[in-house]
Amino acid sequence: MKFLVLGGTGRTGALFVKKALDEGHEVTAVVRRAGSSVDPRAHLVTGDVTDAAVIAKAAHGHDAIISTLGVKSAGETPTLITDMVRAVIESAKTSGVDRFVLLSAFGVGDSLAKASFLVGPLFRTMLRKTYADKAASEVLLKASGLKWTLEYPGALNNGDSTRYSTAVLEDVKKTPIFPSTSRTNVAEFLLRAAVGDAFIRQIAVVFDAK
Repeated sequence: MKFLVLGGTGRTGALFVKKALDEGHEVTAVVRRAGSSVDPRAHLVTGDVTDAAVIAKAAHGHDAIISTLGVKSAGETPTLITDMVRAVIESAKTSGVDRFVLLSAFGVGDSLAKASFLVGPLFRTMLRKTYADKAASEVLLKASGLKWTLEYPGALNNGDSTRYSTAVLEDVKKTPIFPSTSRTNVAEFLLRAAVGDAFIRQIAVVFDAK
């Protein structure tokens, strides 16, 4: 398959790119600057991930768009995820690519009510602006005609866990006090969802399994 990756220079994005390439898929990554550090086997396109024309041109001929885009500073780019999602939705009109798998976070939207007493306050305070942007983007996504899948991991870690549990958000009744997910597992789920067309128009909660 051919994937267009947004956020491929980040730690999670780099893992996804490597996994996809190792399994024989083709990868194109949209990067802000020429010479960005991305697996040399990937094809690079320089441009703005919030520009629908850039995404549409890069996505042409691909099977799916994958976003692992993160926000470094909510103060500097408070609507980055919403603007990116809006651009992807618009790009589908000309690229014809309507499969979109993207990384979000547990604690966004309806998942906040399922968070434990320990992490709930963190989501409502320190991560409030970042999560508000993600939630706003998902309102647009759910109203679009795209075949989307959202991944909600716990706090990202750099561990070597390769076992994880997956459940549709609506089916989640109880969560760990401090849910955590390795970047390896996050990337693995994104790839499996994209290749297998799993969890279409669903939110998947992904946590490391003990």
